[in-house]
Amino acid sequence: MLTELGAGRLSFVAFQMPTLVEKPPKGSGWIHEIKYDGYRTELIIQQGAVQAFTRNGFDWTDKYSPIVRAAAELKAKRAIIDGEATVFGTTGRPDFQALRRELGKAESTKLVFHAFDLLHLDGRDLRDAPLLERKRALQRLLKDAPAALVYADHLEGDGPTVFEHACEMGLEGIVSKHADSPYRSGRQESWLKLKCIKSDNFPIVAFVEKLGARPRRIASLYLGRRKGNRIHYECANGWTH
Repeated sequence: MLTELGAGRLSFVAFQMPTLVEKPPKGSGWIHEIKYDGYRTELIIQQGAVQAFTRNGFDWTDKYSPIVRAAAELKAKRAIIDGEATVFGTTGRPDFQALRRELGKAESTKLVFHAFDLLHLDGRDLRDAPLLERKRALQRLLKDAPAALVYADHLEGDGPTVFEHACEMGLEGIVSKHADSPYRSGRQESWLKLKCIKSDNFPIVAFVEKLGARPRRIASLYLGRRKGNRIHYECANGWTH
């Protein structure tokens, strides 16, 4: 059952995580969703108040103000929705760097929450219900929702074909899910994650060493990305040598 705090208050539910695989599943019984390049997010609605949590359970309500305001308009007294916060870039596809720039902007019109699962609705714990049943309930809940909330639809078809088309479209990949599976926290094989292989050349512009580390460690790398005749850089943490 869901953990409830105080007078029936809902608490954060650890996410169900997909298992990374190299080949998409074949045969029937699977549905396939777009893998969005964003931040996995959980929305908890309680009597008009909404909170947004990250995968690690951190409260990012203030960073997602436009999404939180939109969720407060839903016709649900209590709900827990699983999804991905994204921003669409100039290519028309989710852009992770653009998302980072929009975080914390209270009046942003670019933040979009792609909702793909519903764990709780008005006193009902839905996690034991089949995935497609949960998605149908989610679709009904999001009917006529504000633009910041989008129902993440799915495809029912041959996994390899769906994956091939997703990669041809320049998407990050797909997540294949057992259509009748319950929702279970932690990494599960009923959800499979497939990434399209992408490669490019990124010049190293600079690096920063971790102070006092022995042996020496690189704390940050600044990688270049060519845009026209200019090079823009980004910081990548956690590299060592």
